[in-house]
Amino acid sequence: MDLGIIRTLGIILFAYLTWRSLRENYEEDKIVTYSWVALLSFFIGGRIVYGLVNFGVWNDSWMSWFSVWDKPGISYVGGALVLLLINFIFSRVNSWKFIPFCEDGLINDLILLVFLMADEFLRTKFDLKIGIYLLFLIVMIFFVKFAKKKYRSFVWYKSGKKGFAFLSTAFLSFLILGFLGMFFKVNIIYSVLYWVISLISLVELCILGDVYEKRK
Repeated sequence: MDLGIIRTLGIILFAYLTWRSLRENYEEDKIVTYSWVALLSFFIGGRIVYGLVNFGVWNDSWMSWFSVWDKPGISYVGGALVLLLINFIFSRVNSWKFIPFCEDGLINDLILLVFLMADEFLRTKFDLKIGIYLLFLIVMIFFVKFAKKKYRSFVWYKSGKKGFAFLSTAFLSFLILGFLGMFFKVNIIYSVLYWVISLISLVELCILGDVYEKRK
């Protein structure tokens, strides 16, 4: 079986799930546009970030940046951050609430990453490192489902505002990625970025939930 089929299925599933899960709360035509812009931005952004972080990896020719089949390489974290930027842009342009919008599409994003990582796992012939990242993504999907159902029952999350699942997932994900990065000795730029994003997510979570607001 051509392993590219797994990536293709992931892309199609992302577009479908994004349309199905968001069409009731957002304009349907805008969601269709968003899904394809998000996908394009994810892959282009991930490719550019990979090339910049590993600068010189394609120094034989500038065309190597576009030779995705002959010169593989993509930063999934970089792609995810570019996707976050696209979420912000679409939210501002369409007057949507940014964090709730990110939360509404979070599971779809993770499912896309699971398919892409599964493809990498098979391509690398069951590499342990890729397998651990794949398992991590699957676990985070279940965490998001749990957080969405239970967050209003957490006493310390006083505001009860939507966004808990997104911010708590961002906090835990990048915290864990930081430790995995140290274990697997990834580029130091990634390690620093992971913990900075994790800290920012934690602060935003506390602000959103009025965690430090005194009871009257």
